[in-house]
Amino acid sequence: MDYIWYFILLAIIVVFSLIISNIRATKRLKALLINSFGKIPKQKKCEFESIAAYHRYKLANLNESNIIDSITWDDLDMNLIYKRINCCLTSVGEEYLYDALHNVQKEESILIKREKLITYLKENPDHRLKLQMNLAKTGKYNYNDISSFIFNAEAKSLKYNYLYNILALIPLLCISISFINTQASILSFIISAILNGFVYYRTKAKIERELSAIQYFSSVLQCVNKVLKTQGYESVPFFSELKKSFIIFKHLRTKLSDIMRKDFSDMAVLAEYLKIIFLLDIRNYNKTIKMILKYSDDFHILYKSLGEIDMAICVLSFRESLPYYCTPVFHNENSIGFENFYHPLLSDPVPNSGKISNDSIITGSNASGKSTFIKALAVNGILGQTIHTNTAKEFNLRFSLIVTSMAVRDNIAEGDSYFIIEIKSLKRILDKVKETTCTCFVDEILKGTNTIERIAASASILKYLHNIDCLCITASHDIELTHILSNEYDNYHFREYITDDGIHFDYKLKEGPSKTKNAIKLLHYMNFDSKIVEAAENMVNKFINFKTW
Repeated sequence: MDYIWYFILLAIIVVFSLIISNIRATKRLKALLINSFGKIPKQKKCEFESIAAYHRYKLANLNESNIIDSITWDDLDMNLIYKRINCCLTSVGEEYLYDALHNVQKEESILIKREKLITYLKENPDHRLKLQMNLAKTGKYNYNDISSFIFNAEAKSLKYNYLYNILALIPLLCISISFINTQASILSFIISAILNGFVYYRTKAKIERELSAIQYFSSVLQCVNKVLKTQGYESVPFFSELKKSFIIFKHLRTKLSDIMRKDFSDMAVLAEYLKIIFLLDIRNYNKTIKMILKYSDDFHILYKSLGEIDMAICVLSFRESLPYYCTPVFHNENSIGFENFYHPLLSDPVPNSGKISNDSIITGSNASGKSTFIKALAVNGILGQTIHTNTAKEFNLRFSLIVTSMAVRDNIAEGDSYFIIEIKSLKRILDKVKETTCTCFVDEILKGTNTIERIAASASILKYLHNIDCLCITASHDIELTHILSNEYDNYHFREYITDDGIHFDYKLKEGPSKTKNAIKLLHYMNFDSKIVEAAENMVNKFINFKTW
């Protein structure tokens, strides 16, 4: 009998070790969350194809306006902005944040609701940490495909559901006839088990991706169950919606948890055989799809509510990581006001203050800060209208869609030249301003063509935009535009300062058009051959003297 006590002792040691290991893992996770909160997220590879899934499904299935399009997103390097903000702890949060940054709000109600949640989390750090712990234990699963069930669950359902229930009943019927004919009972049971095994593995292989999604959904439900046990959330935005939708699906959290799980203990192997013989995974999958289809709106609300909570923690951490920030003030004027605002990606930014209350042209010499300034304005326009956060001391604007034409590139695959791509980009702006209120940002308009036609076409396009209810801010080297459009557009500029040490920039916005040029000076300070510099200077003087410049 002594060996029994050895086994009991060994079991106690194993259980005790597992408990200690779990406690240590929890402490490590807690320390990691505390130490990383309010810090700049570590740059890591993002699977944007996976992260963008929810956004893609929304675009394909919902007719939403005021969506930041792919050109504007790329122009403003919004993937980098996303990575700077993102510290979400679940895949649902990551996908929801990505979509939220694309979805410019038309009114303040949703932003106020988000702000109330963020404020609650800031004022209740212990509750926030508990939420983080539960979210982190759910974890991330790339290409989890949960969002496909929101919009396309019907396509996920298996045909002839009743057949799986019939096949699951046959082994029971075979067992029941054992009282009549044992031999026939055993033989028929074996045949039905083999048949069901064939159906099980063939079906499971066909829906393996969907089963993985269902398993992650089970983890999400387990997380929500723990989140809702925390006291004090009753009056906090998004929690009541989360609770209401969770009640509908809560019983699924245990049913689905074993799907796709690999466990090779004796009991687990026996349970696996039973699942195969009675097609349990397949039938549970069918029941889940049926329930999602029946309560599709509630399924979507559950997804969005959890996404809002994870995103709110992320936005609060982003704010804490900034030198300073503000929440935007919205008005009905066609203007943008800003005090000490900066670009969130710059490690040592130079803040600018001012107010742009009319369509404006920003001129200035090379590398003086024109492009960075308008990108910073555009990015803050998006952040203010999506996550209710601006990298500034003060920032005020009206609700409007941010649309840009900046980082134009040749499209070799489609055979489009730089100029063709550029005019397509501008044409989409002209179309969009007819549909909704916009704030437009253009960098170096029509630089892909010759000077005379560029200035003529640019002036015509900018005059057209001036006569529409939009705010247009363009950066350009073409000083001629400041004269041609002096009655329609205000002028601002950035400039350089020449010293014995070289060319210096203060990156400060100044009123009026630029009066300086520095392209040839930069050739000199970059140690180009003096003959090149002298020839260029002589040619400029010649152009000026003959008034063909």
